[in-house]
Amino acid sequence: MMRRALAIVGAFVLVVPATIVLAFAIQARVRLPDLRPWHRLTLKSEFRAGRPDTPKTFEEYLRLEDRLFAELRGRVMDDPAVADHYAIGRFNPATIPAKLALDTPYNRSFELVPETIRGAVLLVHGLSDSPYAMRAIASVFRDQGFYVLVLRLPGHGTIPSGLLNVRWEDWHAAVELAAKHAAQRAGPDRPFYAGGFSTGAALITLYSLHALNDASLPRPKRLFLISPAIGISKAAALTKILAGLSFIPYFEKSKWIDVLPEYDPYKYNSFPVNAAQQIHELTGELRRTLDDNKDAGRLSGMPQVLAFQSLVDATITAREVVNGLLARLPSSGHELVVFDTNRSEALRDLIEPSLVDDLERLRAAPALPFRLTLITNRDPSSQEVAAFTREAGSRETVKTDLGLRWPRGVLSLGHVALPFSEDDPVYGLTPKHDGRPEYPLGALTVRGEGGTLVVPLGNLARLRSNPFFSVLRDRIVASIEADRALEKSKAAL
Repeated sequence: MMRRALAIVGAFVLVVPATIVLAFAIQARVRLPDLRPWHRLTLKSEFRAGRPDTPKTFEEYLRLEDRLFAELRGRVMDDPAVADHYAIGRFNPATIPAKLALDTPYNRSFELVPETIRGAVLLVHGLSDSPYAMRAIASVFRDQGFYVLVLRLPGHGTIPSGLLNVRWEDWHAAVELAAKHAAQRAGPDRPFYAGGFSTGAALITLYSLHALNDASLPRPKRLFLISPAIGISKAAALTKILAGLSFIPYFEKSKWIDVLPEYDPYKYNSFPVNAAQQIHELTGELRRTLDDNKDAGRLSGMPQVLAFQSLVDATITAREVVNGLLARLPSSGHELVVFDTNRSEALRDLIEPSLVDDLERLRAAPALPFRLTLITNRDPSSQEVAAFTREAGSRETVKTDLGLRWPRGVLSLGHVALPFSEDDPVYGLTPKHDGRPEYPLGALTVRGEGGTLVVPLGNLARLRSNPFFSVLRDRIVASIEADRALEKSKAAL
């Protein structure tokens, strides 16, 4: 009887995953459009960790990146059989998106160098993004006298197939090279900071944990985390098996979750299964490394963390940022800034109830070991926005008017919006022309029947910039000034 029961359980364990894999492969074949060359090509000059010829310095990384983009031009853009013919296609060399993608520096690692270097910062973008995502933040640091290095993560900035075989270890190895380079540019007597968006924030956090126990890694003084991918849905564990039939040509599309036209110059629209698997494995490694450092009593050495999170986020929740990171760190000047939904009375009954619950849990939370700031309507009758702040260890809230208000028609921020200013020339609600070809994706107002476009209508309606970007800028500047004041007071003693 027991043997029969075990046989049934064993069959169940085998049949259920096999059914999921087959169902995913069939739906991918039916649902997704035909794959294009940039869904299949492998660029040979991409960075891979652990090989004999892997770059050992960031200068070598940049030389490899030069070869990578030369290969991109030769094998994709300059080959009529491969290049796109879509009128706004990123891989059609005659289009504005192609010119932005290749003729501006923002799909590649780039640096900003002030006249006088007063410190250095490493910034890292998110999954399927490019260094462009950190452009506005980079300018804030440069204006404060910081040497800025914005890293292009392996697999990004070129073609979507770059994410088919990349590993999170490749990303982490690149971060280590870039951190050593940036810290060297800062010099021994000037601060070294690090920051990241989404996956980049997870990588920066993991790097900082490794630096607690590795003297060869320079330790950042502060971390600036935007929509940090501290934890993702448990369903992401399925990515390990979803592409199980993709080796069969008939089911090749099952390597992909989305296959969409590539019209965005700085972000992939198509998304492979492997990309989801890598961020799942990265966040798992981050949790394990946090646990190990906590058990060893090393978390007191973590840099001060300033994190920014939207209450509405299709990828990461504020709860994960709190429970997965900030609540686990010893109190040491950490802060979480949360951007709320638009709470005006006219919209109140249209807001998803669970979001109201999330807000109330934040407000009712006991005294926390970090500073909590909520950016929301100053009162239910107003579109004006204020900051409601609770200091670490306190339940008392202090309100500060910000001189900001919700733009007309905007219901919330979101995962992708936070690092982009409202006047960003590509993603801004009110784009500012910067002399380059105009391509205002974020300002498009598209209305019509669902199913009219080859991309989901929601992709174009999603807010791509932050009308409250000045909150990020001011908090970052205040952190820098606080460190400078502290250094002056130490020097005066």
